[in-house]
Amino acid sequence: MRKCFLCEEMKELWQEQQLLAEFGKGFRFIHLTAKDTIPFMLQSTNHSDPFTAILDGIATPYFRVERINEDSCIALLSLLQPVDLKGQPALTDHELYTLKKTSQSILVNLCSFCAITPLSHELVDRPLPFIVSKA
Repeated sequence: MRKCFLCEEMKELWQEQQLLAEFGKGFRFIHLTAKDTIPFMLQSTNHSDPFTAILDGIATPYFRVERINEDSCIALLSLLQPVDLKGQPALTDHELYTLKKTSQSILVNLCSFCAITPLSHELVDRPLPFIVSKA
């Protein structure tokens, strides 16, 4: 089987994601907020727009890697829901404030893609701002 570049890159991202999930565990007196996701977007070889999947009727280009079959370069990706400042689905990149984990997932052949764009892990489950209205 031929090796594909993106498969190797995704394996590295997955390993870093696993390290991130373990960071800070085991402390007795220090509480660190656990982050266990490195969100990313995929670029397909024949399109200029990022690869998207449908989540509850809304397209999302944001994913989390769950596992990779190293022999076939098939990855299980969970879909991340883009959310705006008001807690509503973000319809554009400009509206994106946070990414929420979902239970929906897809299988993809990583060799079908040409690039990966990792995003900040701080985007995942970012708390919405508390807005106080002036009365």
